[in-house]
Amino acid sequence: MHSAIPVPVDLTNCDVEPIHIPGSIQPHGAMLVCSVAGIVEHASANAVAMLGCDATPVGRALSDIIGADAAHRLRNEATKSGGTHVAGVLLNQRLGGAPHALDISIHHNADRMFVEFEPVSDDHATVPSAIELTQGLIRRISLESDVGAIATMGAKLVRTMLGYDRVMVYQFLHNGAGRVIAEAKRNDLQTFMGQHFPAGDIPHQARRLYLLNPIRVIADVTYAPSPVLPPVAGTERPIDMSFAALRSVSPIHCEYLQNMGVAASMSMSIVVDGELWGLIACHHDSAKIVSMATRTGAELFAQYFSLQIAVAERRAEVIASQEARAKLGEIVAGHQHDEPVGAALARNLDDLSALLGADGAGLWIDGAWTSVGVVPGDDDLDAVMTLVNRAVSGTSWSTSELTAMMGPDSGFGDAVAGLLAIPISSLPRDYLLLFRSEEAHKIEWAGEPVKHVIAGPSGSRLTPRGSFETWREEVRGKSRPWTSSELAVAEATRTYLRDVVLHHSEITAEDRLRTEKRRRILNDELNHRVKNIIALVKSIALQTGAHAASVEEYSLSLEGRLRALAFAHDQSLAGTSGDLTTLLDAEASLHRYGSRPERVTIAGRPVGLDDRTFGVMALVVHELMTNAAKYGSLSVPEGTLAVAWTIAPDGDCRISWTERGGPRVEKPSRTGFGSKLVHTTMAYDLGGSIDIAFEPTGLVANLVIPASHITESAPRVETAPRSDGATHALRGLDVLLVEDQALIAMDTE
Repeated sequence: MHSAIPVPVDLTNCDVEPIHIPGSIQPHGAMLVCSVAGIVEHASANAVAMLGCDATPVGRALSDIIGADAAHRLRNEATKSGGTHVAGVLLNQRLGGAPHALDISIHHNADRMFVEFEPVSDDHATVPSAIELTQGLIRRISLESDVGAIATMGAKLVRTMLGYDRVMVYQFLHNGAGRVIAEAKRNDLQTFMGQHFPAGDIPHQARRLYLLNPIRVIADVTYAPSPVLPPVAGTERPIDMSFAALRSVSPIHCEYLQNMGVAASMSMSIVVDGELWGLIACHHDSAKIVSMATRTGAELFAQYFSLQIAVAERRAEVIASQEARAKLGEIVAGHQHDEPVGAALARNLDDLSALLGADGAGLWIDGAWTSVGVVPGDDDLDAVMTLVNRAVSGTSWSTSELTAMMGPDSGFGDAVAGLLAIPISSLPRDYLLLFRSEEAHKIEWAGEPVKHVIAGPSGSRLTPRGSFETWREEVRGKSRPWTSSELAVAEATRTYLRDVVLHHSEITAEDRLRTEKRRRILNDELNHRVKNIIALVKSIALQTGAHAASVEEYSLSLEGRLRALAFAHDQSLAGTSGDLTTLLDAEASLHRYGSRPERVTIAGRPVGLDDRTFGVMALVVHELMTNAAKYGSLSVPEGTLAVAWTIAPDGDCRISWTERGGPRVEKPSRTGFGSKLVHTTMAYDLGGSIDIAFEPTGLVANLVIPASHITESAPRVETAPRSDGATHALRGLDVLLVEDQALIAMDTE
């Protein structure tokens, strides 16, 4: 049975339910909870039957239950997965007396090892087919460029991939509620498209688990849980199943799904910038099991889908910011050099208000107030400025519920309901304030968004709503919300106006022209980089999949390469790009542990690299370090790695990479994608070289970075190539395609 939670009945019940420690699992699989030494401490009640054991597994070694060979391979898979919480997987295994072939996964959480078993299901996918399917989905989703189109295509592709009756893309809003922005379903089903779901439908602790465990499957909402035995003692730490695929589900959530007419579900987390952006929610009207291989492919797709959402949002924000800067340039360009900036802005308040879609605007400079349109009355101005000074901390700040911020007796919420505050100086605190009037509107909810208290066998408790028929709510006292694109425009306005305010007294007409030219160059460079990043990520995904031997290898290789690329990009944006030592230290930090931090040594004079070289070397160093960790000296505790470099008389940077103390090294029989990547990018992107010697005592690599890529100063900004606009008839001609990214060139071939 699901355990009852002895807490008072109120609207926070769902938020305190300890769903990560249910003490039971879904019965379509079995679970063993082991010590780090591999001794079974707890087992699900159905483990004996599913594994074909002659007695309870508790107290026995894992190797005695599943066989020494399977236990050894399972541990190897867990090691290769690259993280304690990341599951290693063995598919389609035959174990001793088990009546069915089993898919097995293993992961660690704290000092416990979780081994999960699932009978091979009817939709069981092979490893190659899962990779092929995922690659196909990635290619299709890469064709879309805005959030709406990506969501629509994603819902269709996931439904095709997994076969659920309904697939929804569900986006979380600023107030925690969710809205369905895309849907693919059976024609006879009621639609949820455009409907809202209250924040309480997915409590805070559930959202935390969606971040930790991105794929969640409920095979049958009417299941009877299989308890994990023996139950933990009173003083024993509960069994934390946060990362377990079979973790039992809150009975309230099961009831919620049944009220929707759902018999089975699967969710895929959409994570953007480390935050839960939304979910891909899959519903089925009958019980449905999804195999481990298919779930792994779905997780890879969800990761790439999240990346595409992030890129689309950034693209929209960049475009909105560029348009805002152009408009601001027109507004500010008309003022005289000897005219106070405040006076120039005050003359253009109508234009500034229109730029942000506001109903009124006010300018607070040096304690003086100038306004146009719908703004607070003079009696309320001090209270508004007190709120703004308390809420704003350097960047723009907004609310669409000014009444809630100011108090119900303040008089706000009708004429003035929304506020966007843009700081335009530091001291004194000057602001451009934009206001919006109330926008009375109706929100369509998927059922009345209220939980009701009923009495039951375990006492009174909150219950989920029983109907999901469209329920319309009239909203008053709120303005139209400020969108992410509008907030991006606000930030562009803030930086632009602050620059004008700070430098107005010093900038001559020639200086302003030079500043505008620099802005255009930076905007061109940003556009160029965004396009290159999109193409580069696509090529990495496709090339990695083409050379992967398994779903797990594809996942880990893709994640590692994208992490290396992201690190290089972050360093570039932070202004620290060019530090070779920083790059090597970041990669080496994962392997300096325990009592031997000296197992990885880095030595050499300070060397600066330009942005392009830094990005290339981030990928190259990641590939070499990953190879050392998987097969070389860093794969064993006693192994060492020494990296040193010097500047040759001709200005080239010569790097030596020496591994010692690892397994005996033999030259591989074939050239893998990683090896091809480091050789090709060093030569193609940098005009440099890398020579690798597979010495029996350890791999030795010598890399050369040409002097033209070495810099001791801050990285210079390079403009994107410009077209002369000439066009030529290409019919009957040979075409030479020149590409400056090696991976994109490889993908083109």
